[in-house]
Amino acid sequence: MQVSVDYRIQPRDLFCASIWLARWRILLGAVFSISLISGVVIFFLILDEKKVLLETSPLFIGFPLLAVGGQILRQRAVCYQYVRSLSDAQRSVRYVFSDNEEGLDVRSGHSYGRIAWSDISRLVEKSDYFLIFVTKYEISLVPKSGLGSSQIDELRRIFARALNSRVRLMQQPN
Repeated sequence: MQVSVDYRIQPRDLFCASIWLARWRILLGAVFSISLISGVVIFFLILDEKKVLLETSPLFIGFPLLAVGGQILRQRAVCYQYVRSLSDAQRSVRYVFSDNEEGLDVRSGHSYGRIAWSDISRLVEKSDYFLIFVTKYEISLVPKSGLGSSQIDELRRIFARALNSRVRLMQQPN
């Protein structure tokens, strides 16, 4: 069986995937800023400087917003700049998955290549897409939009067979 996935790269798809990939970094930024603010608040309360604490409290809202919001806005800008930098032909991507092949075929713009199953370090399924990790820094996004449920089930079967323990698929309702 063979499944072809044709799509146009959209900034929103890249942004959602990149936020999921950066979730620990964003969470760490939030925890760090909240810890820092908690320490400053406790410091002012110990010194009994409630007036100064109230005067500087707007900073306690702005700092976490800058720490977390800045990372999210930066990630969004990078995704949109990346898509804008692609030619119209490069925005069109086609993946061909087959259960009797050595890997998956990729066509982007006028270029063509094959990624061997053995070169894929892992594959993760999310609700809207599959993420194919070739390396920690080279990740391919395969959106599920435009695919029928039978095609998605066939992709899951191909991935499970080809990647064994390197695949993390979503649980399916029985």
